[in-house]
Amino acid sequence: MTVRYFETVKKRIARLEWLIERQSIDTEYDEDADVGVISGNITFKDGSVFHFKDVLLGKSRQYRFHYMDERRNLICRWDTAPHHKELKTFPYHIHLPDGVKESRLVKLIDVLDEIESIVIGRLED
Repeated sequence: MTVRYFETVKKRIARLEWLIERQSIDTEYDEDADVGVISGNITFKDGSVFHFKDVLLGKSRQYRFHYMDERRNLICRWDTAPHHKELKTFPYHIHLPDGVKESRLVKLIDVLDEIESIVIGRLED
């Protein structure tokens, strides 16, 4: 399952190549244990930057998806860090410029879809 997920993510990133200035992606996995990590950095043509780390541990996941504008100001960061226990969706939450909000579990592909829309909008402005 881990290997398939990583391949799906890589294919999704490949479909974004027309929006990408540069990228660096690393994967590590143990298929027998169904454990793996995909991480990387993507700089988009609008100057925005996406840092990500997605850790799959069998059926559980831990992630940090950090997206910034060209001046490295936070646009949003989805993560599962074990803080913000006051949120109903703990450990899932999103950091926005105006604070931390509840979030659902997100997948890297969902975040890439959202970032694609943002980058296209910024390039059209």
